Amino acid sequence: MADARYFGVAVDYSPSSKYAFKWAVDNVFRAGDVVILLFVNKDSRDGDAADLWGAGGSPLVPFVELSDAVIQRRYQAKADEEISRYAEEAETVKKAKVMAKFYWGDPKEKLVKAVVEIPLDALIIGSRGFGTFKRTLLGSVSNSVVNSVPCPVTVVKLPPNIGSE
Repeated sequence: MADARYFGVAVDYSPSSKYAFKWAVDNVFRAGDVVILLFVNKDSRDGDAADLWGAGGSPLVPFVELSDAVIQRRYQAKADEEISRYAEEAETVKKAKVMAKFYWGDPKEKLVKAVVEIPLDALIIGSRGFGTFKRTLLGSVSNSVVNSVPCPVTVVKLPPNIGSE
C-alpha cells in the first residue's frame, strides 16, 4: 500500500464547510488516507483551551472521541450530526482515518499554520459564495488560504439547490 495521504478539511459548522466535507468523502478520500478536520474558533476566553494549547493548536484528536461531552468542552467543539455522519462514512466506507485539530484565532492564519505544521498534502475548504461587496468587507478565508499555502487547495462551492449562507 502507498504512503498515507494527509488531507485537511476546514470545518466551521457552516453549510458550505459541511458540503465540502461531504464532497471530499464522496470524491477524494480512499483507504489509508488520514483526514484531519480543522476547526478554528475565532473567539476564546481567558483560561480556556486556547491558553492550554497555545498557538500550535490542540493535539490531533481521534474524531470518535468527540462524541464525549467532556472532550467537546475541552476543545470548545460542537456536537454536529452531519459532520459526525460524514466522518463515520469516511472511516467505515472509505477506510480513512479521521482526526480533528482545534485552533483558536484568525482562520486565515491558523489554516495556513495547519497546512505547514502538520504537514498536509492537500486542503479542502468550502466557499461561502460571498459577492464582491461582502468579500471585500469581510475578507475571503478561502482566497487568502489558496494564495498562502504550499499545497493544493480545493475550494468547494455550495450548490444553488442547497442555499447560500
